[in-house]
Amino acid sequence: MDETYEEFTKSLETYVGGAFTFAQLSLARFFADRGTAPLIETGQKKGTLIFTGTLGAIRCSAQYAAYGAGRSSVRQLAQTLAREMSEKGVHVVHAIANGGIRDENGEDQRIGKTMSAEAVGKTYLWLSEQEPCLWTHELDLRPALERF
Repeated sequence: MDETYEEFTKSLETYVGGAFTFAQLSLARFFADRGTAPLIETGQKKGTLIFTGTLGAIRCSAQYAAYGAGRSSVRQLAQTLAREMSEKGVHVVHAIANGGIRDENGEDQRIGKTMSAEAVGKTYLWLSEQEPCLWTHELDLRPALERF
């Protein structure tokens, strides 16, 4: 009730607009570098787009309307792009990263309290290396102790 229309739409414009721009510029680069022939003709993957969201893309708490609307909109954008771009050789992923990510490999990472940036990076690298015979679209990343 306290959030204004302008605050709500600014949040959407920033998050969803940013994801849209990222996708559009990345796709233009993929096609410029690897051509526009469809996957069925070349068998060549042109690239991988990975969108990172949170659990807010699926469900949200009270008073987080703009947050949830933005996160779920990016999830839908990723699904739409996956359906449109798969046949063109582009792998599109929506990763839900739930829980803290730290740029360290300390005790909190060892016991599953927080994710390490290195572990997330390895997962994203694995996603980018997937071949057209099996592409992951959605993945839920979380440390072992994260409640869900």
